Amino acid sequence: MKDYSLNYDDSKTFILNYKIEDNQIIVNLACKKECIIPYSLVNEKELLKLMKEQVLDSKAFKSKQEKRFSASWKYAIWSGVMLVFNAVMLATGSSSLPIAHGLCAGCFVFDATYRVYSMIDSKKKIKDVNKNIMFLNNEELLNRKVKSNQNILSNTNTKIKELVASTPEDAQVFSLNTIDKIKYEELKTIIENIKRDEQFGFEYSSTEEEKPIVLTKKKNN
Repeated sequence: MKDYSLNYDDSKTFILNYKIEDNQIIVNLACKKECIIPYSLVNEKELLKLMKEQVLDSKAFKSKQEKRFSASWKYAIWSGVMLVFNAVMLATGSSSLPIAHGLCAGCFVFDATYRVYSMIDSKKKIKDVNKNIMFLNNEELLNRKVKSNQNILSNTNTKIKELVASTPEDAQVFSLNTIDKIKYEELKTIIENIKRDEQFGFEYSSTEEEKPIVLTKKKNN
């Protein structure tokens, strides 16, 4: 997951993801440091529990990003207007201080670029929070259905299908540690396919990605 910590102290204990190597769990923290602990099912479950708490406690972070996005949008508009004003003054020769207007134009270009970057960054983080919340709300259903009916994975990329196929039957396919491999739109599509399948009893299959999805009615046993 992305970094939802609100300050540097929080980042020291905020878990981004982890990997298992040589009977150890290497935990990547938001402060760009690693924490290494012995591998055990208990320790891994505890890590996933902590990651779940991070998502459920992300309301303040999400609110902060929404305010950042809104403020960046307003400042980007202001910088754009001022950039046009300075550019017009230079182009028409109306400026009595062309060097000053040139410097101002450069500053507004930099500021507008930074504001646009901030908007994009905030949007990505908000989307990541929403994706993880959507996953937690459907975790059990998602893991159960992708194993019993892989046609539900229509319109997802090859990596996701390979992940499902390579996961042992007794292990969960998706967790907060692996959900980064799925895009928000793909996760939403999979969940919609599952719920539609349960509601109407349809399977979703496609022999070729370029062809439209064929809906086939399930046969009653």
